[in-house]
Amino acid sequence: MKILVVDDEVEVGNFLVDFLKRLGLEAEKAICGEDALKMVASINPDWVFLDMKMPDFDGIEVLKRMKEMKPGIKSMMITGRSDEVSESEARSLGVRDYLIKPIDLSELRSKIKDYIMDGK
Repeated sequence: MKILVVDDEVEVGNFLVDFLKRLGLEAEKAICGEDALKMVASINPDWVFLDMKMPDFDGIEVLKRMKEMKPGIKSMMITGRSDEVSESEARSLGVRDYLIKPIDLSELRSKIKDYIMDGK
């Protein structure tokens, strides 16, 4: 199971990658939408944890482009605040769930277990 973490906040990306690796998952990170799209082509991830707000592309645009490249990629969005319009659009693209910053570790562990390890 390969996971790509995309977040322009380097500390958040590093934290998530380290956390996923400690759970025995393979994880890589990108710090912008453009890098994320290149990595989808090169590492072929099964999952992407994707920040909603980034300097180059927003998370919705990056996810649309990823879905064109790899229709079966699964996703979870990372956001600093809930936005019903963005959430609705993301869900229409197949986003499984949201992580709200600051990320709660027990919630993160639970979502990883439910969606990735147990395969929901």
